[in-house]
Amino acid sequence: MKKIFLATAVAAIAPAAFADMPVIDGVGKLTSARVDSAYVMMMDINTGAIKPGRDREILLTPVLRSSDGNDSIVMPGILVAGRNRYFSHLRNNNLPAGEMMLRGGSGEVYAYRFTTSWKQWMDHSEVLFTTTCATCCDAPEVLSVIPAVRHDYGQPRLEYPLMNVALTGDSAITVEAKGSAFVDFVVNRTELKPDYRGNRAEIEKILNSIDLVANDPEAIITDITIKGYASPEGPYDNNVRLAMGRTNTLKEYVKAECVRRGYGLDPSVVGYDYEPEDWEGLIAWLETHEIDNRDAILAIARDTSIDPDPRNTKIQTLYPEQYSYLLREVYPALRHSDYTIRYNIKTGIDVERLKEMLAVTPERLRPVDFYLVARTYPEGSADYERVMLKAAEIYPDDEEAAINAANILMGHGDMDGARSYVDKVGKTPAGLFTKANYAARRGDLYQAEALLQSAVNQGYAPAEDALAEVRALIARDPVEYLIKR
Repeated sequence: MKKIFLATAVAAIAPAAFADMPVIDGVGKLTSARVDSAYVMMMDINTGAIKPGRDREILLTPVLRSSDGNDSIVMPGILVAGRNRYFSHLRNNNLPAGEMMLRGGSGEVYAYRFTTSWKQWMDHSEVLFTTTCATCCDAPEVLSVIPAVRHDYGQPRLEYPLMNVALTGDSAITVEAKGSAFVDFVVNRTELKPDYRGNRAEIEKILNSIDLVANDPEAIITDITIKGYASPEGPYDNNVRLAMGRTNTLKEYVKAECVRRGYGLDPSVVGYDYEPEDWEGLIAWLETHEIDNRDAILAIARDTSIDPDPRNTKIQTLYPEQYSYLLREVYPALRHSDYTIRYNIKTGIDVERLKEMLAVTPERLRPVDFYLVARTYPEGSADYERVMLKAAEIYPDDEEAAINAANILMGHGDMDGARSYVDKVGKTPAGLFTKANYAARRGDLYQAEALLQSAVNQGYAPAEDALAEVRALIARDPVEYLIKR
């Protein structure tokens, strides 16, 4: 089976005949190729075309040499001897090892075959024929060294133009500022006393956070929510009453302060929510701290099939010592008010201001804002690329930003860096084109061909020329013959 396949592979390489090609006398049907994992050289030596003379001999030696000249294989030579030299070698049995001797002018056709394992350096290599003449008395003389075959089996790579795209994402940027305040209330009461214990400082936490956003020239507050939590001890129904009443009281106080401070907010912007018992907070504390019987207590706290009051009672009854510790050290921190300030970043900001924001708060820029800034620089400049790469960093799921980032890194030869963005470019025609460009630059021409065909099918004009180039490269013959065969 091996020989049959070899013959088929070699037969597929058609002879070429060009008038301006050199001729090596006696050499015909030359084939030099990679077949599976082997290098194969095949040719016919026609002694009728080689007539060195009675006392002379011609040594034809093929050499496979890497294109850089660092590696080579000298193949067995073919000695074509005149009558006297031929019989002299026979009588004296002095033919060099590995050489085949033929009698010049005899008309014999010798089928030369050479094979060896394929080495990587052979991907880019050439075959040279060295012709040496000798007589009985004179030193051998090199008559010619003729390049006969050039191999280019290296993985071909194609670099066609990189096509950046406009960033069009213009959805409003929504930002959240969050915090927690620990506002104390008199036992079992819902009235807010600003000067009770440390309440003044805790309330200021909320108001200062609102103040920062309200005075931000690029921010528009859309929602302020205060969510109050109570700890698990005590009757659940009473905890509902306390959490709801206390949070509403705090919300009304904050709303009045916003009016007094002149924030200009619609009163409906400030809202509240509540959680009667902060079991999640207790679970989070237990998960990160060590106390006796922690796992058992944690299992009870997580068991939502038990109503809140029996759940708390079960911990208190089964583990009284640990419960006392939790009640004293942990439960107070579960009585807290979490606040969230949601705001949008204004649109239509001047590009110079966008540049300032880019330097300090790039997360406030929309994709389209990054594009507006990038366009103020020459495409391909360091500043242009810096802005586009930052856009891809801020918006890791934006396909347009990923396309541009992949192109930039490919343009700098950073194929590994480009890979993370290529995976995110999507299936738009521009995304397919970018994926194809990446594949072509990595040498995967068949994948590039399929991707470009998909882009062409979607009417993407730049893909048409690239597809033609890829197909031409796929169809190329890796073996170039430099002599008549």
